[in-house]
Amino acid sequence: MSAIVEALNAVRLLVTENLGLKASALGIAILMFSLVHGAEDMERNIYVDVAVRPPPDAKDMILVTETPDRVRVRLKGSRARLNSLRQEALPAVDVELKSREDSRYYFEKEMFDLPAGVSVMQVVPPSLVFKWVPRAVRDIPVEVFLEGQLAPGLEWAGEPEVFPEAVEVDGPRDVVNSIRTVRSMQVDVSELDEGVVQREVQLVSAPANTSFDTQTVLVTLRVQAKLKVRVLSPLRVDAEGVVPRALRPRAVAARIRGPEALVDALNPASVLAIVSLSETSTKKGAVAVPVELRGLPDGIEVLGVEPSAITVLFNEPPAVP
Repeated sequence: MSAIVEALNAVRLLVTENLGLKASALGIAILMFSLVHGAEDMERNIYVDVAVRPPPDAKDMILVTETPDRVRVRLKGSRARLNSLRQEALPAVDVELKSREDSRYYFEKEMFDLPAGVSVMQVVPPSLVFKWVPRAVRDIPVEVFLEGQLAPGLEWAGEPEVFPEAVEVDGPRDVVNSIRTVRSMQVDVSELDEGVVQREVQLVSAPANTSFDTQTVLVTLRVQAKLKVRVLSPLRVDAEGVVPRALRPRAVAARIRGPEALVDALNPASVLAIVSLSETSTKKGAVAVPVELRGLPDGIEVLGVEPSAITVLFNEPPAVP
């Protein structure tokens, strides 16, 4: 037991004896390690924004080669300096082009604004390629692309309306001049009901190196019950107001139009062809009177009556002695 106590006391003395001196030595060791480790060279990748300035002679031209918004730069320097670099604080590299005839631009190490002691090892990509072509701007009509079929019993009440009817297309001249229409994305019409529907529809993406002044259009679709034309014949003509001597002819044919289900269900016996004689009661001889149709349900349109007027013969009044 005494041996264990002596061992514990020895360990305590080893830890606590000259504690201040030991702590100072440990701090100095850590500081020296940091200085030596921080001074070591290392490499690090960062991304630097690129700002391309078109040349003066490219005013009516458009760039058709892809240029990156930023480049990857591999740096070398002390660990402390590289770790202190903040990518977002680095200024963008200005690529100033002198002429559109300059088809390639090479990055130089000196172009990058970096702290002292930090050097550029590599730039990816090392250069940019430029190709300029003539530019054109045109208003091109929009074509609405409908997908599916209307439900049975429905039909279009008119052509689809689109706003705006045309969009401004900006891009290479040969591409812009080859475009005939700008198409919308598909509009599914299979579940539309009767009435007016408006939808904001995305346009199909613009071709490479071109742009639209808008990305969506407003499409208006009008759907109605399917219409049907039917001829009702013969319809007997009756007089109202005065009993005439004769009606010529005694029957007419009516051409009507309306919703298919309503037209099919219509019983011709419920439709009356009438000539109103109340205003012609004082007339004598033969008079042409227009024919009216009565008994048609709401929603039925009369396209025409053949003949539209008939001849009414009135009785001659008795002679005065």
